[in-house]
Amino acid sequence: MKFTGEARKQIIYVLAFGIWLFMFLLNHFCYPFPGDDYVYSFIWEGHAIGVPLSEEAVRIQSFSDIFTSLDYHYMTWSGRLVAHFFLMFFLWIGKFWFNFINAGMVMLLCFCIQWIAYEGRITFEISAKKLALTFFCIWSFTFNFSGVMLWMAGSCNYLWTSVFLSLFLIPYVRHYFTQGTVSYGKWMMPAMAGVGFLAGNANENTIGWVGLTGFLYLYYSWKKKILQSWMISGFIGLSIGFGLLMLAPGNFVRLSNDMILKESSFSHMVIMWLSLLFQNFLWFYLWKGYRWKRRFHPEGQNRTYFRMAAWFAGVSILFNLIMLLSPIMPARSTFPNLVFLLTAVMLISRCAEINHAYVVQKSLERGAALVGVVYFIWTAGFSLWWYHENYQWEKSVIAIAESAPRDQILEVQSSPIYEDSRYGALSGFHLGNSAFSKDESDWKNVSFARYYHIKGIRLADTDDQ
Repeated sequence: MKFTGEARKQIIYVLAFGIWLFMFLLNHFCYPFPGDDYVYSFIWEGHAIGVPLSEEAVRIQSFSDIFTSLDYHYMTWSGRLVAHFFLMFFLWIGKFWFNFINAGMVMLLCFCIQWIAYEGRITFEISAKKLALTFFCIWSFTFNFSGVMLWMAGSCNYLWTSVFLSLFLIPYVRHYFTQGTVSYGKWMMPAMAGVGFLAGNANENTIGWVGLTGFLYLYYSWKKKILQSWMISGFIGLSIGFGLLMLAPGNFVRLSNDMILKESSFSHMVIMWLSLLFQNFLWFYLWKGYRWKRRFHPEGQNRTYFRMAAWFAGVSILFNLIMLLSPIMPARSTFPNLVFLLTAVMLISRCAEINHAYVVQKSLERGAALVGVVYFIWTAGFSLWWYHENYQWEKSVIAIAESAPRDQILEVQSSPIYEDSRYGALSGFHLGNSAFSKDESDWKNVSFARYYHIKGIRLADTDDQ
């Protein structure tokens, strides 16, 4: 069945709303995670995040408090001004608004990936199937899904910054596909400078590679006499954001702390290989795309797709390789790698679509789609159930904390759903970890206790019962 242009747009709108609604429900069933989410609710105290908050810790209650906290944070811990501004802002105004907008950021990321695949055109005349596939890949192949999509601190640091970077790249991709024949108004210069700053002040392992290759592209455009002023302002904004990120005095303090916690190179390699395992279907598709390219001998616009895909895939690898030099490599740090890899896949898929061809056999594609639908229905349904159950448990703990005397150390039972280790696999590894420690002096427990004005909280020691 073929749909008209207007009908296709309506399908896109419904699908986009479905993505937003699903992510909103998942976010709704998550309270702030004990640890970072509660610590950043207070004005930064100037010590390592793993050091418990003092009894004099002050909650953020205004924009002035946010900027005061960002100042302390910049000088003593991290240069990620953009991510932590949004984190502190939403911790101040309330979780509902974060749930609402964070779900929209997931939806927007799916559109950004498709807009890049559609030659950098911001349009709703895209394939609904490809949009759904983009979300499915994010759902299925994100290593540490809860740490990137549901944890407030993780989302602002990885999901949001990936959206800003993707938005920043869209006009450059459009420029490359059109060789500068598309022009913009004067508004584009300040807009790109602003988006460039948001993108540049993101993650230490991503922007260096984007900036280096971006500088080479500016030189290429200058040589071909297609360089436009907005391209320069965007690069300047990116450079300023990245400069503030890397030159923050707090980075050196944090580095010394991370060196104490330094992981072995073996653990870094484990994270890298596990992320590749999560992404193996995407790499398989790129390999098939390369074989198809050799038979296809693309020229003109088709060659542009493959070159752009090669850039996204190559930079994706570099994002992870640079993390081998970092003292620690959390699983969530591989998310920008996934975003760029998925973008490369969608560029190849778009090229195949234009040429009415299949990178993989049609029968294999249909079989994979059927398996994917079953996998998503199961894992999404199970994850929603798990987060709802966890939400009910946390709700009861918070209710006790809000009514408890201030001089009391609460002892609470662990959530029953944490006791079964099989749940993680049954959910497709989408579950989070908001459990407390049995030690009330643990920094995560202390952050929760300070937030709810109680002396302390700990899990009951079931081994002694």
